[in-house]
Amino acid sequence: TVLRTAKTTKNRGKQFWGCPRYKLGSENGCNFFRWFSDWGVEESISCELLEANDERLVKTFENQGVKQIFDVQKAVVGLQSWMKYVVVVVSVLFIMNMIIIAMLMGRA
Repeated sequence: TVLRTAKTTKNRGKQFWGCPRYKLGSENGCNFFRWFSDWGVEESISCELLEANDERLVKTFENQGVKQIFDVQKAVVGLQSWMKYVVVVVSVLFIMNMIIIAMLMGRA
């Protein structure tokens, strides 16, 4: 990180730590920001450490996404088996009703 001086009206002259590539855009820089302390130089955090944390977070979200997809697939398989069961039950009931109707019409 580099030590910068604020130029805004509210914080003019106040120093802060920031990414040296901040103005280059999101692909080349990070959004790291920390005010400079009144006691002197604070321990700064390198962009590499922040980028490593970003990568770790991305991998965590990817892993959660994969787990959620697996859970959805598992639920779909369970619903498919229940649908097969329902189709069999409805088919049997339909055939039984047709037999009963045919028997009742034969008596008439």
